[in-house]
Amino acid sequence: MASVLGVRFGGQRAPLLLRPVAANIYRIATAKPTGVRHYSHPRHDHFAINEFGLLSTHVPVPWRHRPSIFTRAGLESAKTHVVETVRGVFSQLTLMYHLSGWRTKAFATQAEALCETMNEAFAEGDLRTLNGLCFPSMAASLKNDIKRRKAVLDWRKVRSVTPPKIVQMTCGRLSSDMTVGQVIVRVDQEQIVAPATARSSGPRSATPVRVAEYVVFQRVITDPASPWRIFCKLSVPKWDPVFQK
Repeated sequence: MASVLGVRFGGQRAPLLLRPVAANIYRIATAKPTGVRHYSHPRHDHFAINEFGLLSTHVPVPWRHRPSIFTRAGLESAKTHVVETVRGVFSQLTLMYHLSGWRTKAFATQAEALCETMNEAFAEGDLRTLNGLCFPSMAASLKNDIKRRKAVLDWRKVRSVTPPKIVQMTCGRLSSDMTVGQVIVRVDQEQIVAPATARSSGPRSATPVRVAEYVVFQRVITDPASPWRIFCKLSVPKWDPVFQK
């Protein structure tokens, strides 16, 4: 189930295999990709909360779900995997260079906690918290969802089914002194959601539902004052074990 809440290389010539990485690592994807819960990208005066669009929507596909390497589709899939893997390595090094002490495991744990805070705030209709955690367009979209549902919810995490995991890292250089970092984190939990009117029995009496969320975090990594914010959620891939139509 996707969500219970609905909610360059310098001037030197790069080797042939790495040219796509050199070309893409600084590219900002402005088009609306398919399979994405996308939001509008208004500009704001304070650059710390400017929205630059999705840098990448790539989520690595497990080998068992890829087409045969002896087919054209399989070759394209293998090429994409290699390019995105190298791109991810470069991006991780960039993140570690600009953010002192940054580590993938610690970030994934903190990202899961932010997701939980966002889900709880969304359930309770806490717009102030959502504005602090999310980019403006994401917060605006959640605000509209809150208005449409016409009810307050009780949300609770039961447990993490699997540890949170970073599935992709991407960096985009906007100028000589501005670089944006993007991290996609997979969160896999059992959650309970119930109408707030049922507070007497509470959400604990409801049936837990397993939920997988692919959450996109972004920040300007060259600005020490820029915090990590939630940009959007990607649709759960069909090959994910938690995916349901």
